[in-house]
Amino acid sequence: MRAEILSTGDEVLLGDLVDTNSGFLCDRLKQMGIVVSQITAIGDDVDAVTETMLRISLRARLCLVTGGLGPTRDDITARACARAANKPLVLNQEARASMQAYFDRRGFALTPDNEKQAWLPASADVLVNHHGTAPGFCFLLHQCWFYCMPGVPSEMKQMMETRVVPHIVKTFALKTSLHIRRLTVFGLHESKVGALLDGFDDRFPGIRLGFRASFPTIEVKLVYDAARAGNIDGKSMIKSMVTDDASMDTGSRNPDTINTPIKEPQAYITGAGQWVEDQLKNKVVSFTGLSLEAEVGRLLTRRGQTLSVAESCTGGLISHLITEVPGSSDYFLLSAVTYANTAKIKILNVNPKTLETHGAVHETTALEMASGARQISGSDWAVSTTGIAGPGGGPTQKTVGTVCIGLAGPGVAISQTYTFRFDDRSKNKKMFAAMALETLRRHLTDKNGEQG
Repeated sequence: MRAEILSTGDEVLLGDLVDTNSGFLCDRLKQMGIVVSQITAIGDDVDAVTETMLRISLRARLCLVTGGLGPTRDDITARACARAANKPLVLNQEARASMQAYFDRRGFALTPDNEKQAWLPASADVLVNHHGTAPGFCFLLHQCWFYCMPGVPSEMKQMMETRVVPHIVKTFALKTSLHIRRLTVFGLHESKVGALLDGFDDRFPGIRLGFRASFPTIEVKLVYDAARAGNIDGKSMIKSMVTDDASMDTGSRNPDTINTPIKEPQAYITGAGQWVEDQLKNKVVSFTGLSLEAEVGRLLTRRGQTLSVAESCTGGLISHLITEVPGSSDYFLLSAVTYANTAKIKILNVNPKTLETHGAVHETTALEMASGARQISGSDWAVSTTGIAGPGGGPTQKTVGTVCIGLAGPGVAISQTYTFRFDDRSKNKKMFAAMALETLRRHLTDKNGEQG
């Protein structure tokens, strides 16, 4: 099935806005076994959008449209859809009712300008927006279903998950054939990860291995498409499932008689994931694709423990990352950005003699910061950072990229110095924050290597 994405808005073409929506939608459709064949960006031009939709309707079965549903004059998606479908715009009462409810919840009046968003093509079905003012809608044009969603990412994602995905599954009677495994890696360059996984294709034919760097972590993705596995030699697949330690049961299958895709694709991709873990060892921070901060949160939640953070050189970045994770209020107690030495002394009870003798960027200072944060918050764990993010050196001209990380917890009181060679302040801060989270993660991981 051919699927496309249409992104509308002058702000995309002018570079004022980065189109992250298309990336999200491509990934979400891929999880459903649908691969996008084309992405098109069009400005706020009714004729251009109309013409583009007509062309798409003749070559695709599915098109996701984002943007142009707002109340202003340049929001022209509904008009373009009506023209393409040769249908009039009508005041959709369901769309208006959903908007009225949204405004009522917030104590605002629904004005005629806002009501414009409820005028939809006569043939359209409403996609209710519970997180914004603009209703979405879908309609069939020739052979193609168009799903029109707001351009605001948070609203689009909610509508995609709650309204569009169920409609697509029902309309096209989809059955999942795509099996995906994601692993998050920290502490290795992308080239090194690739080198360590050399030979993967021979061991696991039919599984696509991909890498996505999102500094300072790397996502390793394994994708097995059962619908396309008919082109793969089934005998090779079965042989690759037999590991050296015979840990995976291949049952009574006879490799010499198999010439069809394996019947247990989930077991096959799980075995491939285990092999990747074995090659990368403790550099894998999540076996399910979680971010470093989300994995730390998962481990803390599983243990029923809490965390506080004392930051200097990272300026609150660790705390920001932690609180980006939904549910972090269950385990995150305190953030103290003690940039100045006086703040370290007054707030975290760092000994003035420590600062006088060793300076702010020192392991003893980092440990006292972590211990102080733990003491005043009552948390189970506390992590701290103090270092030189650059571009200039510290008071004693310590090397740019130097960070001291302290960790205090149940039976744990440690600190360590790291030096990273980035000539970029932002990258140094990101690496410092990630290293602090990684230090904590390793101590939250059971000694036998089990995650939590």
